[in-house]
Amino acid sequence: MTRTWLVIALVMIAALWPRAALKTAPGSRLFPETGWQVGGRLLEYWDANGGLPVFGLPIGPQRTEQINGETIEVQPFERARLELHPNNQPPYDVLLGRLGADALQKSGRDWHAEHAASAFGGPCQTFETGHNICGPFLTYWQRHGLDLGDSGASARESLALFGLPLTDAHAEMASNGASLITQWFERARFEFHPDNPEPYNVLLGRLGAEIDGEPAGLPRPSVQVTTGTTVAQGHMLEVTAQFSQTVTGMLGSAPLPFVQTANGWRAFSAVSAIQPPGALPLTVQATLPDGRIAATSVSITVVSAGYPVDYIALPADVQAALNNNEAALAQERAEVNAVWAETTPERLWQGRWQLPAQGRLSSPFGAGRSYDGGPVDSFHEGMDIANVNGTPIYAPARGRVALAKTGYVARGGAVIIDHGWGVHSGYWHMDEVLVQPGQMVEAGQLIGRMGAQGMVTGPHLHWEVHVGMISTDPQQWLDRDWP
Repeated sequence: MTRTWLVIALVMIAALWPRAALKTAPGSRLFPETGWQVGGRLLEYWDANGGLPVFGLPIGPQRTEQINGETIEVQPFERARLELHPNNQPPYDVLLGRLGADALQKSGRDWHAEHAASAFGGPCQTFETGHNICGPFLTYWQRHGLDLGDSGASARESLALFGLPLTDAHAEMASNGASLITQWFERARFEFHPDNPEPYNVLLGRLGAEIDGEPAGLPRPSVQVTTGTTVAQGHMLEVTAQFSQTVTGMLGSAPLPFVQTANGWRAFSAVSAIQPPGALPLTVQATLPDGRIAATSVSITVVSAGYPVDYIALPADVQAALNNNEAALAQERAEVNAVWAETTPERLWQGRWQLPAQGRLSSPFGAGRSYDGGPVDSFHEGMDIANVNGTPIYAPARGRVALAKTGYVARGGAVIIDHGWGVHSGYWHMDEVLVQPGQMVEAGQLIGRMGAQGMVTGPHLHWEVHVGMISTDPQQWLDRDWP
């Protein structure tokens, strides 16, 4: 194999490497503890004004309610109710519900008639309701507030977050049976926990959960990585899940193509050959009938496969060829990537695969590529088998032809076979393409002939195996049965 042949082939691989995108709801965040999502302006508000300690977890979806005769969007949290008022100018387009006043009214307490000395000594501050905030409660009140642009937490910012005091601080029986010094505000309830170290000796009561009700238990998918939670770069893993609802999943930024089988849900996935070693999150989730999302996460450990790195200087004529064919290369890339993304729910192959062509292994899978001193952001995605022009190429396993093209700028004659379950195999630089899209092929069936079509200078077969959008070492399919 000549140096020129290698350089041109590697340039082609770099130009066509697909980048997977993380699939998340734009502007939303899933809170796996309760299964609810928070998004848009409510999430911005939650983040900017105290987050978990102040508002708690979401305990319901964003929904429409009637508040004081007005139809608005609200979302309940453990300690608050966030209300969306889009006609108000920010930051007043999100307001806090008066949960403290609502809870007192619900319990039949008339806070106007409650007047007692505070359980805390000074310093104190008196408000127009006739009640004081003293001691550690005053310290907490002064240190927290909505972000209205003031320096530190101003009095108006604290007032906007908690509202006015409706009672004085005195001992009350908590829901767990403990006696706690408690003080009620329009939008909150302060609780003093003397055994906690500062600043955690003052906590906010879970008014949202008390008014809306505690969230129901959240069932979660049972997930097993049958190939083990340690995987080498460029290699595969198999994931099974047991759950009553349809499951989806992600391995890092790559979607898991789950299919339903007689024994539950199953997905193959792979780790990119240039995925940095270390932890890689695997998440399986399902949407419940009530709208909650049940998620289970597993940490995958990626280890180095020891692939070499080739540092390539692109000749001017090669760069010019790429620049002159940008539109054609983009169209070719789009057509091929659209096939990788498809998932056929049936497994079409059986047993171990066979080598698709005879010849010399001229370039193995996985070598990293750096061009003109740039980062190692691409790699050799397949196995190259070199032989004379016209060498037969056979299907390595049963499947359905998903793509059969001639004349691609980079790949020349190209075939992709869909083997089911999100697994595809690709064959590039063919001199003859002898199959048609939609045609079923059996293992060992002739699909084309080796050539030097596309961006190469010598006859060879470039053979790829993809699981979803990720290319994986074809040798794995020759060495063992999957699954």
